[in-house]
Amino acid sequence: MSAIEGAPEQVLEAQLKRVPAWTGRNLNYSRIQGGITNLNWLVTLKDEGIRYFAKLPGAKTEIFIDRHLAHEAARKAADTGFAPGIIFIAPDGAIEVHEFLEGYRSCNVADLLNADVRANVARAYRAIHRTQQLSGVKTGFDQLRERLAQVRDHGGRLPRDLEQLLWQAKRVEEAVTAAGMDYCMCFNDAYVTNYMVDAQRNVKIIDWEYASNNDPYWDLGMFREETFLEGDALRQFIEAHDGTFTEAAEARVFLYGGVGMLLWSFWAALQARISTVPFDFAKYSELLALRARARMDSESWEEALLTV
Repeated sequence: MSAIEGAPEQVLEAQLKRVPAWTGRNLNYSRIQGGITNLNWLVTLKDEGIRYFAKLPGAKTEIFIDRHLAHEAARKAADTGFAPGIIFIAPDGAIEVHEFLEGYRSCNVADLLNADVRANVARAYRAIHRTQQLSGVKTGFDQLRERLAQVRDHGGRLPRDLEQLLWQAKRVEEAVTAAGMDYCMCFNDAYVTNYMVDAQRNVKIIDWEYASNNDPYWDLGMFREETFLEGDALRQFIEAHDGTFTEAAEARVFLYGGVGMLLWSFWAALQARISTVPFDFAKYSELLALRARARMDSESWEEALLTV
């Protein structure tokens, strides 16, 4: 798949002609603002008034996104009913068309702190984790190593205490490997707006670009980091996913949150080098590394390593 070239509207019009069911149909489109890696569009069949979501992969996203695995995950997530349906994906991945989730809107942090919404996120994850497998395994630790190599390849900025942070991540990997990991299809990307909610607080999860087979507690750990869940709320979230609460699960979620912040710090450092989006990825990378560092330096970190 080649990078986007030319004006975005021209690229979209050319790609829309590749959708077989839309040949000769009257279409209009408008840009959907939001997202920091792709170009997203609302496409309407004018005669029928039916709306769809179209995605054009952003330039250079092939560096860090496995589109084949992402498309496989999107289809399998849709099969569970907790993700939008797939209308068309070009063989080269240059355009994707998905069901437009009528009646749904992007979540904010306040939505995800609502007990009903949070429970529905846990149920969605539970259904996906229990029923779906992908063709590729990429644990959170694999992702961490991959992003680090990419940052180095592109001359990105890394924390001064990198070796200490990596040592702490290695300790987590050794602890959970000794305890055992069960792999299943995981989302791996708990960015708040990737959760959609309707008026009845039903939830669907969008944008499966970072999906892989992974430890399901990685998804719970990333969700915790986005929502800052603590105490009873976190325990209830784990229980809704597992059917019961255990301290070992809580410890794993806690540890994965720290490693995940380091991973996404590397992602942001890479974006700072390659992205054309007007966003301060360098500062974002520093903030995420700070959160990882604070977690790894806490007494709770040592306790979790012994509990997992």
